[in-house]
Amino acid sequence: MSYPETLLSSRLPIGAWAVVAVWPLLFIVNYLVARRLRALSALLRAFTVDAREAVGRAQHPSWVFVQVLYAASVFTFSLYAGGALFVFFAGGLDVSLICTVGLNVQALLLSSAMLRTGAIEGSMKISVALTYRQFVSHLVGTALMCALTGLLIGHLALLGGALFCASVALRSWRRAKALDALAGHRPG
Repeated sequence: MSYPETLLSSRLPIGAWAVVAVWPLLFIVNYLVARRLRALSALLRAFTVDAREAVGRAQHPSWVFVQVLYAASVFTFSLYAGGALFVFFAGGLDVSLICTVGLNVQALLLSSAMLRTGAIEGSMKISVALTYRQFVSHLVGTALMCALTGLLIGHLALLGGALFCASVALRSWRRAKALDALAGHRPG
């Protein structure tokens, strides 16, 4: 079987409806982890974030609704298209959310470690734009890992996950750039 044929014959080990049903579970887990992360981060005195509420936008009910609506449209298209497109889009959406859960758990563990007495000396104040840029750096690394692994093993779900992670990274990078422009900062 040729490499393109291997890619196009990618399958997921669970049924289509299970792939769709996994997403809300992952979304709820991610929502709870992110909420706990925000609560722990609020306790940190070593660093503060300018306008911290702007960073928590993804937890706002209207934004949650937009995310669910977006996922529903991706899954609807994927189920209708079937085959390789289903694996790429539906599998990719699940992969990207799994990666996001992993990133948030990592941040949660770091925040928890930073709360320990003597873990940090001094303090700093960081901008919302820098917070977005940090998220971008993690997502770009995750997208690269998904893309390279997907190319190595020839699986469309990982390549779809790379696409979704990269698109969120691009959106966050644009947001950081706009925040810098508002604050009058020049790229450097």
